[in-house]
Amino acid sequence: MEPRQRITQKTIELFIHNGIRQVTMDQIAEETGMSKRTIYEMFKDKDSLVWECLETMNRKHMQEVQDILADASNVIEALYKFGLHGEKKKSEINRLFFEDLRKLYPHFWETLKKGAQPGSGSFSCRILEKGIEEGIFLKDINVEVVDAFFYVIMETFHKKDIFPQNITHQELIRNIIVPYFRGISTEKGKKLIEEYENR
Repeated sequence: MEPRQRITQKTIELFIHNGIRQVTMDQIAEETGMSKRTIYEMFKDKDSLVWECLETMNRKHMQEVQDILADASNVIEALYKFGLHGEKKKSEINRLFFEDLRKLYPHFWETLKKGAQPGSGSFSCRILEKGIEEGIFLKDINVEVVDAFFYVIMETFHKKDIFPQNITHQELIRNIIVPYFRGISTEKGKKLIEEYENR
């Protein structure tokens, strides 16, 4: 592994377990077995290292979801696996990571959010189009409109402060995400949704 990649990978591990604020350049040097001088030769400051870590994490995430979609037998299976994958990833990351990112690096946070926004050609649009091709989603839906509205739903879904404190992730999915997809599904799609709900 190249030194730059080794620094990035180790820093990601530290950020995920400790949050961003707590991780110092001294700690990164110690954990990688490199001098701070060597690290600063590759990254001018912590901000540039944070950004490279975020880009690396985002590329890995996109590859993982693309692999899930490619391996799934249908779009509903892919969506079900996306949910499991997302929940697993979330459980592995210290909540301080996201809090620090929003508070300390709001410009990075907004840039990443823009990259995930809906629109023609987006990954989420491709999922909807694939679902239509498979006869799972209604063929007369406006993909861009549906995609944009689902983006708003997901934004709300992650704002836990607006829901009752004792509500589980599974209940949110059952009451928000599942009815939405059932509403844009054909009979074939609804049967698949019911199958995965009962697993």
